Amino acid sequence: MRWILNQSYILMIATSVSWASNSVIGRAVHDVVPPIGLAFWRWAATLPFFLIFAWPYLRRDWPVLLANWRWMVFLATLGIAMYNTIIYFGLDHTTAINMVLINAMRPAVIVSLSFLIYRVTVGRVQTLGLFCGFVGTLVILARGDWAVLLGVQFNIGDLWICCATFIWAVYTVFLPKRPTQLHPASFMAYSVLIGLALMLPFYIWETVTVEAVPLQAEAIWAIAGLAVFASVIGHMGYNRIVDLMGANVAGVTSYLVMAFGVLMAIVFLGEEFHTFHAAGLALLVVGSYLATRKEVPKP
Repeated sequence: MRWILNQSYILMIATSVSWASNSVIGRAVHDVVPPIGLAFWRWAATLPFFLIFAWPYLRRDWPVLLANWRWMVFLATLGIAMYNTIIYFGLDHTTAINMVLINAMRPAVIVSLSFLIYRVTVGRVQTLGLFCGFVGTLVILARGDWAVLLGVQFNIGDLWICCATFIWAVYTVFLPKRPTQLHPASFMAYSVLIGLALMLPFYIWETVTVEAVPLQAEAIWAIAGLAVFASVIGHMGYNRIVDLMGANVAGVTSYLVMAFGVLMAIVFLGEEFHTFHAAGLALLVVGSYLATRKEVPKP
């Protein structure tokens, strides 16, 4: 286990496959399980896994949690309570392919935020990459029809995904601010507990006024799959990648999520890959590569 946790590229592949399944499962049950309920029970099912891993460290890390509670609440709000809930709202109205492709602009957003917050230098090549990523996202949002842009008639699901992408970029940029004294399993266990507490009022509201999570096999299997793959493997892997390689490079996992997500959406959901997807994908890949590339200083 210790060896695996130090293999950044293995972690990137495992994390990417796990997160690609998030879009496919979320889209597959979007008409069965309401979005807040899906996010809430996904994390509730995840909690026992993290508690098992973190049990030897929870009491030891409690004072550290109290001393850094503001950062813990901030990160749990973004990464646990908000991100996936908004993703599932988006998947009610858009395809899994659109979701993973729009999410692919995360590296460019992370680089931009790193510059704005930490003044991490952005060179000309990175600036070109940010522009390509922006145009690629517009191509997907407009579905290849620029009249959509002129008429500002975006798919509401795509806009939800854009919002979630920005939230995750903020989470990634501020993730190094988490208390380093916390064991990684403790950090995730406490984050999930905080996130569930924040989500509980909204889950109760949705259950009472909108729709309850149905007690049927499809919903149970979806929640179990999201808990094991997208939550446990995906989040712990991503947090470790940020530790090993930094926030900017960690954002590059979006390339792999995009590739695996498109493939899984076609195979398991029967979704179609259109020309505008290919054009947007090409721009996003080039833009994200350039945006996260380190320029060699001139002698």
